[in-house]
Amino acid sequence: MAAGAAPKPESEQPMTSTGKPETLALHADDGLEPGPDVAPALHPTTTYAADNAQGLVYSRNDQPTRQRLEAVLGALEGGHAVVYGSGLAAVGALLHHLHPKRVAIGGGYHGTHAVIAQWAGLGVASVPLDAELGRGDVLWVETPKNPMCEVADIAEAARRAHQAGAWLAVDSTFATPVLQQPLALGADFVMHSSTKFLAGHSDALGGVLAVKEAERAGRLRAERAVQGSVLGVLETWLTLRSLRTLTLRVERQSGTATRLAGWLAGKVPRVWHPSLPGHPGYEVAREQMRGPGGVLSIELDSEELARALPAQLKLFRDATSLGGVESLIEWRKRHDAKALPALLRVSVGLEHPDDLIEDLRQGLRAAGLPNA
Repeated sequence: MAAGAAPKPESEQPMTSTGKPETLALHADDGLEPGPDVAPALHPTTTYAADNAQGLVYSRNDQPTRQRLEAVLGALEGGHAVVYGSGLAAVGALLHHLHPKRVAIGGGYHGTHAVIAQWAGLGVASVPLDAELGRGDVLWVETPKNPMCEVADIAEAARRAHQAGAWLAVDSTFATPVLQQPLALGADFVMHSSTKFLAGHSDALGGVLAVKEAERAGRLRAERAVQGSVLGVLETWLTLRSLRTLTLRVERQSGTATRLAGWLAGKVPRVWHPSLPGHPGYEVAREQMRGPGGVLSIELDSEELARALPAQLKLFRDATSLGGVESLIEWRKRHDAKALPALLRVSVGLEHPDDLIEDLRQGLRAAGLPNA
């Protein structure tokens, strides 16, 4: 360190812990706020007294709970994390940071496409996922992909991007760092809508970018301070609280989704979940994921049946979003015009799997599928 240079915040120090996700989620922020409190404190202040020992000035720049959240998320991803006010704010921050001329992308969350489209006036073009890449382009891979859980080979995507001098960004929202480690597989950026599994209780909007280098994370934070796309203090605290149980929740949701997918197979025309051998991403998922995830989709015989089923269910709420502790189901075309007309997306919660199966059984029968 140069003489007189201020030390980097601890949230920017290289992560050296080799702990498992369960342990990192509970201890990666140890020591950031010395004191007797076991649970993290909530800091609603926006401004700080001058010349304080922590070097804090204004909460748009930094604040203690955000430092703790970023330390935990960075440790879970094996890098350094920067949090934002929403997942789409994180997408916009990545485009602002890299200023690519082209983003290669195919399918996936429609909101990501909407963000890229807004950047068209600044010279950012969306091109097909398999387009030839050039230096400075971004290859955007969402895996598992919304809504049908297709799985992309991250290591192969990294090889392709880097060979062309391009960047690889991976939307890992469906997997979380519990099931998938994109940075370790070669990704340059990892994005999450933390609204989903990371916060996990349908009560905290947010987004994340994770990168390998502390220096790049620092630049992203400086840019965030100017953009103003910070995560609110309550959402920061709620997300940090929720990360403590992330592994338990995700493993349970992934296991229950696997049970539901197996039960539904043969009862409906098509089930989309990486746990099923017939799923196109089955083999890749077995190689690069620790579990198939807590989201699945089903196709019924008609749009009419797909629109009718959610109203017949008692435990599954008819609502969009995913990753919460409660199970949700939605007719996907209601929110994504490009979705298949008879497709339903299911986000599996923490209810007992036997109860969820029984609810699906009675709901399918009530919707007109007597063989359920």
